Amino acid sequence: MTHLPLALAWAVGGVLVGAGLNYVSRWLARIEEIEFQQSRPEILLMPGLCAVLFFLFALQLGFQPLLLIDSVFVAILVQVLAFDLKTRYILDLVMFPSWAIAFALAFVTPWTAFATWPWPDWRTAPVAALIAGGVFLLLYLGGQFVFGTEAFGFGDVKLAVLIGMATGLSNLRMVHALLYGVFLGGLVAIILLITRIRRLKEAVPYGPFLVIGTLIILFTQPP
Repeated sequence: MTHLPLALAWAVGGVLVGAGLNYVSRWLARIEEIEFQQSRPEILLMPGLCAVLFFLFALQLGFQPLLLIDSVFVAILVQVLAFDLKTRYILDLVMFPSWAIAFALAFVTPWTAFATWPWPDWRTAPVAALIAGGVFLLLYLGGQFVFGTEAFGFGDVKLAVLIGMATGLSNLRMVHALLYGVFLGGLVAIILLITRIRRLKEAVPYGPFLVIGTLIILFTQPP
């Protein structure tokens, strides 16, 4: 049985979720005192991304608990990507609740026990979060020490914690998500330097690339 009807319906839901993310983002930006004014094309970014991603995940998975779980992560990651592209900030009021949401979802994520290390249950999520956050904290501090500037923003450290919590340790999903993100970010940074769009000391936001790496893993590597 094809999942196409479900995927189309899920995409419509994605448009509605993305529209809601626009509203929530503006509201939270005011609370955190960050300027967030969207142009007309930018207003379409979150609904468009959510629609496409909801469609793809529903087409692949069909209706099952993992689709609901991944859709929650997609919504969070789309908000982070779009907001970071626009403002170069990742909102604390998105990150901290997202940690709690990801931890709660770890209790119902259908982990594959034989392929999970070191435990086949919710305990992998905080372990992966600590590892991912610790690695990016070292990169953040190292960038300040070596370059006198931030190799990664501290928001990226908080995002890495979420990524670890969302992907866990099964099949090294957390490692793959971060590596994909860092590789994509580094590749784009090199291209920008070669084309002289950016100078060496100008930071390139890594948040969107970490989000893309995570979305790739969520889509291609089920837990």
